[in-house]
Amino acid sequence: MGYTPFTSNVLHDIEEEEKEHTVGYHSEKLAVAFAPLNVKDNRTIRVMKNIRICYDCHSFMKHVSAKFGRELIFCDRNRFHHFINRSCSCQDYW
Repeated sequence: MGYTPFTSNVLHDIEEEEKEHTVGYHSEKLAVAFAPLNVKDNRTIRVMKNIRICYDCHSFMKHVSAKFGRELIFCDRNRFHHFINRSCSCQDYW
């Protein structure tokens, strides 16, 4: 679908492959991956977090909304993000 991990925000001094592995364990990605396994209908997936969403997770959410045809509502520290069909309500003002 065109998703590639964005690892520029990982500040640890580790190899690029390890950085890609590290961003895969962000809690918002795990929450969005867990939801379709437990809810079979097309209900909206809602995730709330008290810190700001990173650029990689924002991109990931856009791809998930297009791939699975699900509506995602994500609330972070600064704003609500409403993902529908590979677009976000913040107009990528990340």
